[in-house]
Amino acid sequence: MINKEHYHYIRQHQAFANLPVELFDKLAVEIQYRRIPKGQIIFFAGDRRERLFLLYQGYVRIEQYDSTDTFSYMDYVKKGSVFPYGGMFFDERYHYTASAVTNVEYFSLPIDLFEAYSKQSVSQLLFITKRLSQILEFQELRLRNVVSASATERVVQSLSILCMDLCQESGRLPFPISMKELAKLGATTRETVNQVLKKLRDDGRIDYEHKLLTFKDKDFFMKYFRGS
Repeated sequence: MINKEHYHYIRQHQAFANLPVELFDKLAVEIQYRRIPKGQIIFFAGDRRERLFLLYQGYVRIEQYDSTDTFSYMDYVKKGSVFPYGGMFFDERYHYTASAVTNVEYFSLPIDLFEAYSKQSVSQLLFITKRLSQILEFQELRLRNVVSASATERVVQSLSILCMDLCQESGRLPFPISMKELAKLGATTRETVNQVLKKLRDDGRIDYEHKLLTFKDKDFFMKYFRGS
């Protein structure tokens, strides 16, 4: 169950604002609120896609591996985000595993009801289409960076995306991140990440101590992200 404050927060969220109030109220009855500790799994890749999630507080990591566990995809979900949009109206199972990077608070709701009610609102369907297009654009950028850049450039571009996506309000990444994770993001090795981080520290671009990453020169990374 959710309280009155939660109700208004969700109702005003862009993912739900276009639903007619009578449909949203039916959905609200089914919404659950949960708190979970850092490290807990929210769902596994291959689980039945039964719930949609709205992250209220904290950060979530999403990961997907191929059948050999050799190649992986990793990204982060920030507070205020709805996930997963992938598979909307179509897939029966989750594509990736989601786990809490920090202590997390979230809302979850039945995906079948969300999809059924969304189909009854043109504005809602347009919002979902736009959101999926934004996600696709972002992933196309990441894919382009992976296939067109050197290993060193991929690390810097991955840092640039973290800076743009998660560090708008401050210069510090809001959760610890290991060199192993940065290597996955940049599709390279820990050795390369270590070399790049050392140079960026020496150049005064970042601080990186005890897995805490601080962007000291955000303009450098934002320019790199825009490719200007």
